[in-house]
Amino acid sequence: MDSADPAAIVVRRLSPRFDEADWIGACVRVVEPRVSGGVATPPHFLAAAWAPGAPRSRWPDAVVIGSPAADHALAELIRHLPSGAKLYLAGLDEVDAALAARILLAADRNLERYQRDGVAAFVASEEARVAARIASTYTDRDEGFERFRARVLAAPAGGR
Repeated sequence: MDSADPAAIVVRRLSPRFDEADWIGACVRVVEPRVSGGVATPPHFLAAAWAPGAPRSRWPDAVVIGSPAADHALAELIRHLPSGAKLYLAGLDEVDAALAARILLAADRNLERYQRDGVAAFVASEEARVAARIASTYTDRDEGFERFRARVLAAPAGGR
């Protein structure tokens, strides 16, 4: 295995099971491949990492973008971690990838317009996904309160 090979770099540093000493990472596609004006642009992946320790911050310690594959973004991310540190990849419900993407938009002045558009579209999509999850999962409905309210509103005026 060539040590410069992104996949080889990533495989050595990924943790298959979470351990408290692991960095938590995320990697998501934020720019879709496209052809515009005869010019093809590859997909781009955002990768972010959160340092171990308690309490964990919602703010990532490193955010990068890479292409044309996820392992390129992860290999770039790993360069920001301490030597030998392991990275556990979490899902979108375990980390705030939209925050990481907003950080990338604010901090990376070298992004091309199509990259900025893709990252911004990811942020909007992730915020919509979170809003839909909130709407479908959380409610203020309390059956006990609903029964109490029905009794109170059904009570005759001036009586119990």
